[in-house]
Amino acid sequence: MANAIKCIAKYMKRNPEDEDVTVLRDFCSALEQKGVFEIERLFAMKTKAFELSLALLDEWKFDRHVAERRLQKYLDRDED
Repeated sequence: MANAIKCIAKYMKRNPEDEDVTVLRDFCSALEQKGVFEIERLFAMKTKAFELSLALLDEWKFDRHVAERRLQKYLDRDED
């Protein structure tokens, strides 16, 4: 997730007055805190910001998948 976050941070620094920055910030916070986010807010964003949000979601999903597999690996082990 670090790559998408880095790109989003750059976007935010370059476009501090853009409304999309607020949406991206809220989206990042919702994912991080397992909070609620109104997904339709993403559809109103400019293409670049929308693509960044999709990249973030993709990396977030992959990170969750890896963590879940890691947990399952330890649960499947026979305890000595």
